[in-house]
Amino acid sequence: MHRITAAVLLSRSRLDPSTFPAGKKETLILHRIGGTPEMSTWRASRACLRQPTSLTLVFGIICVMVSDSRVAQAGVSPDVRVMAIQRSTFKAAVYAHAVFIPIEPYVVSRDKAVQNMEVNLGIYRTQSRLARQQNAEIIVFPEDGIYGMTFSRDTIYPYLEEIPDPATEAWTPCTDPHRHKDSDVQVALSCIAQQNQMYVVANMGDKKPCEPSLDPKCPGDRRYQFNTDVAYGPGGEFLARYHKYNLYYEWQFDTPPTPEHIFFDTHFGRVGLATCFDVLFREPIIPLVEVFNVTVIAFPTAWMDALPLLPAIGFHSSFARAHSINFLSANIHLPEFKFDGSGLYASDGAHAFYYGSGAGGLSPKLLIAEMNVVEFHPAASSISYNQLYGFGQVSGNLIDKHDTELKRKKTLSSTRLYSSSDSNSTFESVLFSDVYTFKALTKPSGKLQVCQGKVCCYLEYQVATDEARKAELYAFGAFDGLHTHDGNYYMQNCILVKCADAQNKKSCGSLTFKTSTRFTRISLRGQFETHYVYPQVILSDYKGHLALTPPAAWSFNGSALETNASFSATVLNAVLLGRDYSRDNQGS
Repeated sequence: MHRITAAVLLSRSRLDPSTFPAGKKETLILHRIGGTPEMSTWRASRACLRQPTSLTLVFGIICVMVSDSRVAQAGVSPDVRVMAIQRSTFKAAVYAHAVFIPIEPYVVSRDKAVQNMEVNLGIYRTQSRLARQQNAEIIVFPEDGIYGMTFSRDTIYPYLEEIPDPATEAWTPCTDPHRHKDSDVQVALSCIAQQNQMYVVANMGDKKPCEPSLDPKCPGDRRYQFNTDVAYGPGGEFLARYHKYNLYYEWQFDTPPTPEHIFFDTHFGRVGLATCFDVLFREPIIPLVEVFNVTVIAFPTAWMDALPLLPAIGFHSSFARAHSINFLSANIHLPEFKFDGSGLYASDGAHAFYYGSGAGGLSPKLLIAEMNVVEFHPAASSISYNQLYGFGQVSGNLIDKHDTELKRKKTLSSTRLYSSSDSNSTFESVLFSDVYTFKALTKPSGKLQVCQGKVCCYLEYQVATDEARKAELYAFGAFDGLHTHDGNYYMQNCILVKCADAQNKKSCGSLTFKTSTRFTRISLRGQFETHYVYPQVILSDYKGHLALTPPAAWSFNGSALETNASFSATVLNAVLLGRDYSRDNQGS
């Protein structure tokens, strides 16, 4: 595997490498397999290299063929004659997929499994073609989107394929379909990418035989089964394979022995792979962003909505905001079973999202949006070559050191900032299976402070009229502790929440979708022991149609959420969700 970073001088006006303005140097990342340009995994570079003329436009990228002397002047290896002006935006797509789920409760033949999967693959072909017609350059499909979620370890086996490691084997399944036995899905996905000349990220199942005599962890059925993301380039080339690390009641799959940090480079940024439950934990997604400098997360998911803290559209968009990256979330769309919420998210908010249950939107949907390219920052030089390319482990010491350096070291202030106007008494109520400390909003405007443990939260608010507020109950709460329901993860949270029953404070934290209270100002701040704080604002209405705010409606600075001067919306909840990854195993 070779990575070539070419610092190339180009003039935007004359396209003359020797006259590119000072300070305007662009970086082109070529991610190649083997030693020849013809095997580049970037389709545009391959096309440029094949062109007989000196100037070619490929996928919106201006490519220039230059002489060996020009290549030498630019400091580029003589066999690399591809240069590019990188655009500031790109188009991405995700598909909210109403997956066809096979009904057979027994083990089927491989042929029947392929027949069942072909129903979903046919939809993938159609949606990819539609996305490409709208100039999308990458499309992401959901977790379990090819076969569904209702399998045991044995019944899913015919649906699995042995997926090779692209780090050790260069392969374009579409043009070499018979290299590996029973690779129907891999061939189909490769051809979708090749025929539409776009990046394709999808989720499927991987199987790996093992021998107990050689591997003491080998399962009793002598095989590993992994929930797996795969990525293909615009030429159909196999780019990446990621085994999901954080499983969520997925008895049909095995947890890989160590977390994998998998990504690939494109002209619109470095794309990392993570799946569903992964986003709640440090491994592998935090190192992808902080150590490996991923600027785009391709995120297949089968996310069951979990208001008020973890609705798909809220939490996934908050991850993009907190880390200033692009987050491409493709979710299963079966609202009747709580699978709902897909979107294309960025540091400034949602560029496109779909949440269909409130509006009765049971139909699947293709989402396409223009995204800003996030500046690429080269990874730390101390990371080994294999680690840099996601084919090995990050040292535990490196991550611990990195985490320690980033940890906030300040002592939390015990000053009661709002003591003069905040005389409300606190009460406790259960939210997301945890006991929160709350204060009720009793006035049309005001300031509140509430603390629990070492977390203190501060709210300033204003509602448009007092009528709706009198009919509805809102509360402001804090939580500091280890969440132990459906997984262990330490949270420090501040939340403004609409209570399910205006006459019952114990309903603050219970599920509700509807609200009529219009807020014109929300300023939400917290003092946390962690800097991993994820902000979200969820809107609704009296019908329960959930939504996100426009990108510019509010700002976030790391520990404070502030709406803008023109803000006016029916807010269901606003959250600062703090994650202290270092304390996830506390008490275990």
